[in-house]
Amino acid sequence: MPAFNISNAQIYILQNNSPNWFNKNKRSLPFRQTKDPYQIWISEIMAQQTQIDTLIPYYKRFIEKFPDLKTLAAAEESAVLKAWEGLGYYSRVRNLHKTARLIESDYDGCFPSDYQTLIKLPGIGPYTGGAIASIAFNEAVTAVDGNVLRVISRFLNSHLDIGENKTKKVITQWLETILPANSGDFNESLMELGALICSPTNPQCPDCPLRDGCQAYAQGNQEKLPIKKKKIRPKTMQMEVGILIRDKHLFFVRRDQKGLLAGMWSFPIVTQTDEPGQAISDLLNQYTQHLPQAQYLGHSRHVFTHIIWEIEVYSFYLPAYLKEETATYSIKADDQTCFIPIDETDRLTLPVAFKKLLPLLEPHL
Repeated sequence: MPAFNISNAQIYILQNNSPNWFNKNKRSLPFRQTKDPYQIWISEIMAQQTQIDTLIPYYKRFIEKFPDLKTLAAAEESAVLKAWEGLGYYSRVRNLHKTARLIESDYDGCFPSDYQTLIKLPGIGPYTGGAIASIAFNEAVTAVDGNVLRVISRFLNSHLDIGENKTKKVITQWLETILPANSGDFNESLMELGALICSPTNPQCPDCPLRDGCQAYAQGNQEKLPIKKKKIRPKTMQMEVGILIRDKHLFFVRRDQKGLLAGMWSFPIVTQTDEPGQAISDLLNQYTQHLPQAQYLGHSRHVFTHIIWEIEVYSFYLPAYLKEETATYSIKADDQTCFIPIDETDRLTLPVAFKKLLPLLEPHL
């Protein structure tokens, strides 16, 4: 581990000023009103890819529907996915549901109280495990997220690249050596400082309780740190979506259980070929013998973490008299495909990438 040039006086400032500031200035968030590990866990999983202000209404609705571990474990996956709808990154909620059932079956419904057990559960990594263990149970463990990495990198005037896993490991190990007794408040205070004061750009150094010990501030490096190399640009994919319509019903398919949006419902979608509309027509011909001419509806764009979909959207209007059960109409009658009334699409957990295509239909219905 690199030797950071830091004095005992500076460590004292970090250990004491940060929690003191936090207790006076922390935001009043619903999951801060409790030490219930279940509610803290839900909030931390939601916060992994979502801003706090955005997740609060989702959090409140989720807790209202699934107020405790037992209720969540007993719920059908479809109901849990529906409650998560709009937050994206659905692997998070699948792991959430899986972990709830695992705790019910293997731990007699009692939420594990120690870090080493927590990080063995699906979807709970070192940060989330540390947050739950320290905040709910005051275990002496760290919880290092992006905010904490930024605060500590500046405090230490560290020029290590925080985009690298080894840097997170080094910062975590250093924090473990100076972790105070009030580990939960200390961890939360660093997260809150990163969110409110020590922001990525234009840090509010005059208001920072760590200013007198911050080496980056002393050397005028606060705007230059932390070091983080640029991410690889997301891959752009040209896609075609087909919206199959019959008697004000829309056709949906369930995606594969592996890969992007695994197991979710979607409109049929395929990679575009040279001839516009051909690839999606070929795909839909696998479902019906009566595919009409494609009608172009418009363009949509959806950005995932590592992929961008540029989507051309086509509609296909099937005659209303063609019924699903007739021999000449070959829509698959299984749980991988379905027709849903246009005004009842909320029955499905539909990813945002597809939900935002629905307004394209309105002028044509």
